Amino acid sequence: MPDGEGIGLDGDFTAAYLAVQRLAGLAERDPATLTPQTVTALETLLARNDHARQIQARILYRDAASILTRLLANGPGHLARASRSALERALNTPGKPRLAAAEAAGSLPLGITGPTLRFPDPGRPRSVAFAALLGQADVAPDARLRTAGRSHIAPTRDPDILLVVKRLRRGEDPAGLVREAVWMRYCAGLDFPVPCHVPRPLGADEAPLEAVTDAPDLPGQVPDASGLALAYLARRAYFAYPNDPPAAGGPDAAAFAATMTRAALLLGWLAGRGILHEAAIPLFHNRVQQGRREDGGVYDWRLPGRLDRWLASSLHPNFGLSGLRDFEHLVSLTGRPSRLFRCMGDHFVSLFLVAGSSYRMREPSLRGRRPDGSPVDARHLFDEDHLTGVVADMVTAYRTGFVGRAPAEPPFCARSLARRMIEEMGVDRYMTELVRVADQEAMTDAAFVDFCVARGMAPETARSLRRGEADVELVTGPHLGAFNDRTSLPELAECTAAAAAACLVGRYFADRGRN
Repeated sequence: MPDGEGIGLDGDFTAAYLAVQRLAGLAERDPATLTPQTVTALETLLARNDHARQIQARILYRDAASILTRLLANGPGHLARASRSALERALNTPGKPRLAAAEAAGSLPLGITGPTLRFPDPGRPRSVAFAALLGQADVAPDARLRTAGRSHIAPTRDPDILLVVKRLRRGEDPAGLVREAVWMRYCAGLDFPVPCHVPRPLGADEAPLEAVTDAPDLPGQVPDASGLALAYLARRAYFAYPNDPPAAGGPDAAAFAATMTRAALLLGWLAGRGILHEAAIPLFHNRVQQGRREDGGVYDWRLPGRLDRWLASSLHPNFGLSGLRDFEHLVSLTGRPSRLFRCMGDHFVSLFLVAGSSYRMREPSLRGRRPDGSPVDARHLFDEDHLTGVVADMVTAYRTGFVGRAPAEPPFCARSLARRMIEEMGVDRYMTELVRVADQEAMTDAAFVDFCVARGMAPETARSLRRGEADVELVTGPHLGAFNDRTSLPELAECTAAAAAACLVGRYFADRGRN
């Protein structure tokens, strides 16, 4: 029976690796044969991080952390508590031990399942004239309409309420708009822990969409010929973003921090009930390769790749002064625990990026390259103390929502992360991306020109290029990392992993009535 002495974990890499494999077999077959001394030895192995330079160190630390996870889930109470403490210490150890412990904790079987909702078929929606829809929502005949993306927005006679007519895009599946309406109705009945405004759809439960064939044009958008749209009533604050600059009516520093903390609490609270918001902000490794990559270029923070157009992705988050937004992106959790782990990580990445973007938005034109080609340096816009507090408060709030109780502090140094965020988000070192020949070949000549112009290239320059002749460089940043290279801010993913894993460990114990 291993007793913590002479089990090989304090030897060289090979000896430690073989010892961990033996312990893994025991933990799987009969976890009760392990002792507190074994847990201490595994904790020391991870905390000391002696083998960080070894190529296979990640495997060693992952297997060691997996033993602790098995003991936490299946071992007797005293070993489970000791293993939790060891995992939490590993999550506080920067580098490979932290990532390994987070990966192991990400597989904990929490048993969280989301609600089962019924989504009606779009069927035959009610046909309604646009003017009649405005009248139904009590919009004055002379009210001034505006547009936001694919939506018409009109003020009603209630100064705090807006009518929103969200149009179906050409060729789009209307099921997305149906989902949004159903989730709005479901969420309206939830007892949120903090205020969260939920818009009210105008359509009937069984026919939530309208067919509005005479709606006005939408600049830059191509609505579907069916005229299908989701009409709903929302408060004005539903379209107020947390990172709007104060000079443009956005929140001041204190209100921004409160808004971000509330968003974190709401995202964590819903995730703890099996409701995942899968698009807090759009996240990509390479948008330009969406049509050619199997993953659609979508960002996976568990991988080391660069983060595409981080500032552009952060401009219109699906959380704001009224709470959460865009309910079409809500899904019920089913299946593997890893899906929960990844989505929670997406939430943290999104929150951190939006927090960083708020400082850059104080001078939105200050970005890119200077006339001499050097990168713009906007670090003077950041407030390290304020960002440190926002980062720490968001992590605490998210865990409070997910677990039901707050930790003493984040499982990482919030100030260290804030400093690295300022260093990388404040200097626009990575501004370009490449349109590969293979990507160009999937376009028509006209589409290729439109693609380049939409990304900032002069029209005459775009028309002078021969599609498919060579890779084309576009200035689309700032990005976090060079094109097809590693991220320039690996600490973001590392701290995200630790934060998500700490939530899972805390919830696992809370669900089982353990302290």
